Amino acid sequence: MAKLFLAAAALLATANAFSPGAVPPASVSIHASSMALGMAAEESGSKRKRALKTLAKTAGVITTAAFATAGFPPAALAAKKAKQVVEVVETVDNTKKFVAAGAALIAGGAAFTKLSGDGGLTENFLEASPYWDQSTVPVNVYKNKAPFTGKVVSTKRIVGPQATGETCHIIIDHRGKFPYWEGQSWGVIPPGTREKDGKPHSVRLYSIASSRYGDDKTGNTGSLCVRRATYWCPELKAEDPAKKGVCSNFLCDTKPGDEVVMTGPAGKVMLMPEEDPKTDYIMVATGTGIAPFRGFVRRLFFENTPAAKAYKGQAWLFLGVANTDALLYDDEFQEAKKNFPDNFRLDYALSREQNNKKGGKMYIQDKVEEYADEIFDKLSNGAHIYFCGLKGMMPGIQDMLADVCKAKGLDYEEFIKGLKEKKQWHVEVY
Repeated sequence: MAKLFLAAAALLATANAFSPGAVPPASVSIHASSMALGMAAEESGSKRKRALKTLAKTAGVITTAAFATAGFPPAALAAKKAKQVVEVVETVDNTKKFVAAGAALIAGGAAFTKLSGDGGLTENFLEASPYWDQSTVPVNVYKNKAPFTGKVVSTKRIVGPQATGETCHIIIDHRGKFPYWEGQSWGVIPPGTREKDGKPHSVRLYSIASSRYGDDKTGNTGSLCVRRATYWCPELKAEDPAKKGVCSNFLCDTKPGDEVVMTGPAGKVMLMPEEDPKTDYIMVATGTGIAPFRGFVRRLFFENTPAAKAYKGQAWLFLGVANTDALLYDDEFQEAKKNFPDNFRLDYALSREQNNKKGGKMYIQDKVEEYADEIFDKLSNGAHIYFCGLKGMMPGIQDMLADVCKAKGLDYEEFIKGLKEKKQWHVEVY
């Protein structure tokens, strides 16, 4: 990148030398440009040729990264402009053309490495205008009959040896062509056909486990959190491979470069309402239901987004799993808790390691109930509450909320109805 800026700055300078009346179309605030200008003044011809070669070598990589990820013209257009750079060498008029092409290339590179005032990388190239406006949220861009094909970047087991089952974090490259928002889902169509009728497998929905910028913050990837579904046969006293989850096993077995056929993005019920930066978010998850909430936490506390800069509320995460080895993304959540103690809270329900107040196993509803008064106060003040995980979690949650309402003299049905009418109640279970 430094060579690109140096070469482009040198050529901008020599273009001025060839055409004194020409003014560079954009000011490039790069320290190296002063060096390039001095070199160009002494030996404009040879430096110009060297710069052309450097740009020609670098253009393919930089234009693809910069223009594709920063929301600038497509990489094909950038490559076309870069090609003009190598073809244009001699005349003053052509030098002007080169300046335009070089400036476009610099703009793309600068956007890709855009720095904020505090020196950190800024994730703002996938934002709506204003950033909280949900009118342009992409929904069902790719459908069953015309799906998208992504490629696996990595598949990694993310639970310890004593976890109940295997859960994997899968990063998929979509080349910036499959935009989504935090809280949405991707559909995955596993390869092969169904045994019963020979038809293609149906779509399985998975909550996206990354922010819209992806784990690498380029806007080119998205992540899934998938638990391998297996069936223990009591007669065989072993797992029955004939009854294993087709899609979850396919995903957990993928390797870098494998193709994944996808649909979506689906859903708007789990989106974060970001217009009021003081909004509290209460997130309740079991197992892989943590996926959308990881996206929330990364957007608010790990990325330099407009939403993160503005956020003044509190995001409170409850996660229920069997034991410590089954915790998901704990390192990230602990980091967020350490860095933003006033804005992020974290509570775990470990059913095989903790007891509830009655002496029984600690399930997610028991942990939430411990903070019932505080949670109800937050909801009364406009907080949004989210639930994601196996649908079996909801009866226990609803029974607990009904008991709390009764103790507070509230009508449970009316209370929940009020939350739904105000769009404070968000549920995605499977």
